[in-house]
Amino acid sequence: MKNLTQNPVTDVEITGPVTVSNEVEVKNDSGNPIPTLTGLEIPAHDYIDLSYTGSNLTSVVYKDGGSGGTTVATLTLAYDGNDNLTSVTKS
Repeated sequence: MKNLTQNPVTDVEITGPVTVSNEVEVKNDSGNPIPTLTGLEIPAHDYIDLSYTGSNLTSVVYKDGGSGGTTVATLTLAYDGNDNLTSVTKS
């Protein structure tokens, strides 16, 4: 896999119909594939609960079975002192 810190991806344009799957191949203007990033796959769900601290999104809880259903994944978002997003952790 290509190291994205050495070759950052910028100016991505999505055209045509989009479907959600575990893997998506995206190509840049020259037709070269951009590496697929994996690792934060979210299981099937039908409800999303968002939590904020101030104006920062700090937690995303995915549930199956509605608001009272089973939690299938949680994303925790962390910010630095300037409110810049610094990490996303899945549990």
